[in-house]
Amino acid sequence: MAYIDPIIIQLPGLVPHYTKHPIFHDMFTAMIAAALIAIALNFAMAMLRKKTTDIEKMNRIMKETSLWRKQYTDAVRKRDKVAIEELKKRQAYVNKMTMEMQQQQMRPMLIYMMPSLLLWILVFPSIFGGTTAVSPIHIPWIMCNTQNVITDTQLDNNGNHKGPCTMPGEVYLFGWFLITNFAFSGIISKVTKTSMPNIM
Repeated sequence: MAYIDPIIIQLPGLVPHYTKHPIFHDMFTAMIAAALIAIALNFAMAMLRKKTTDIEKMNRIMKETSLWRKQYTDAVRKRDKVAIEELKKRQAYVNKMTMEMQQQQMRPMLIYMMPSLLLWILVFPSIFGGTTAVSPIHIPWIMCNTQNVITDTQLDNNGNHKGPCTMPGEVYLFGWFLITNFAFSGIISKVTKTSMPNIM
């Protein structure tokens, strides 16, 4: 993994072009501003999901499929052949409902993903630069490691650093968006009433 990470980070097209002179010069301000934008985009995604998805129907399907799986597992464990045969008759219906649920979930994702991808590739790097935060806990792929720093701090023909990493633990711009999205998605889902039921 230590060898793959620096290779992927240097591949053209996988990392956005970042500005050498971001609008937000100090990392703390950039971190807060980027987090607010990430939260706003997450909220927009939730509202899009609410408009394009029948949440109540999704909840009902998830509960039905979860109940069927539990009943089928119990029947197999108890070796109840009669119950297994009865449950198998409903398997086609359950599979159809599961497919419909997945399609419902994918629709807003497809609408949201492309504009969001274009934003952090073409727009946000010119505002925030390549990194926006520093973390004491290293997470591969979304944070700078020692090898990234060695590679990025080398100078190009114009005397500029080849990459955004200047110290281990710096969080890439897209990494900070991911962290913020994961941190606030549950809260936003509850506020907008777009959360899915816990089927465990």
